[in-house]
Amino acid sequence: MGWVSLLLLLPLLLRAGDRQRPGHLDAQNGDGGARRILGGQETTLIQWPWQASLKYKTHHWCRVTLIHSSWVMTAAHCFQQNAHDPGAWKVQLGSRTIKPHKLSFSYLHSRRVTEIILHPFYFGGPPKDIALAKLQSPIRFKRSILPICLPTSTTQFENVTMCWVTGWGRIKEHESVELPLIDQKTCDLYYHIGTKLPPFISRIYDDMICAGFKEGKKDACHGDSGGPLACEVKGIWHQAGIVSWGDGCGRPYRPSVFTNVSVHTDWILRTIKSNTFSLMPSKLLFLLTLQLKKWLWS
Repeated sequence: MGWVSLLLLLPLLLRAGDRQRPGHLDAQNGDGGARRILGGQETTLIQWPWQASLKYKTHHWCRVTLIHSSWVMTAAHCFQQNAHDPGAWKVQLGSRTIKPHKLSFSYLHSRRVTEIILHPFYFGGPPKDIALAKLQSPIRFKRSILPICLPTSTTQFENVTMCWVTGWGRIKEHESVELPLIDQKTCDLYYHIGTKLPPFISRIYDDMICAGFKEGKKDACHGDSGGPLACEVKGIWHQAGIVSWGDGCGRPYRPSVFTNVSVHTDWILRTIKSNTFSLMPSKLLFLLTLQLKKWLWS
């Protein structure tokens, strides 16, 4: 099995029994007054081990998802102003809080970003709101730090009725909320309600997926940008979406809008492959042969 298949099918089995139904909590203020998970419940690191905090200098900026030992994925708009300076960004993995204590072991799972790659057709706003960031060194997997599986380019989540959005809510700790998926046509119809926009002008594009309740109340909010919409399919968690945009938080007929990951899976895999050095056995043998010839003729 090739590395591409392993990346797509890495089994991350999380028992449904470990979860509880979400309660109802008010949205809280985070850094800079940005509100986060609305109507969620507290969670543990082991439940969502792929979630991480993207920090600009010392401040939590967005959320990212671990998809490879050296790569995380997020929304392109998170890097919109500072993509030219990867050294100013850091990814914090394996922590329940946005700001882990300096004496905690969580700081061992922090990595500098060395490369930022925005989707080539992202022009400052949706669609194509997706980006990849390469970590300074590979992260070592453990129970609280694991990558999420990528859907294939043909994966459909039509038979999956509920998915989960995770983020930092009250007291800036992990929270999650379960949201129903909404088909593209219905979501676009919702976003025309209360506007003067003609129905033939779409607000929901082909690379978007929506989740939420018609009546609102539970939602992903501003501080959740870049984070995952995770769906469980036959016991394996896949990232169906990336938190991209919305109209307010928890408003009726205004569900959360996510970048549809399956539309971009081929681009993700190509980008990682072309930017990840791998010393294959054939290359190693070639280098050893050159060294041997040099030694024999010296």
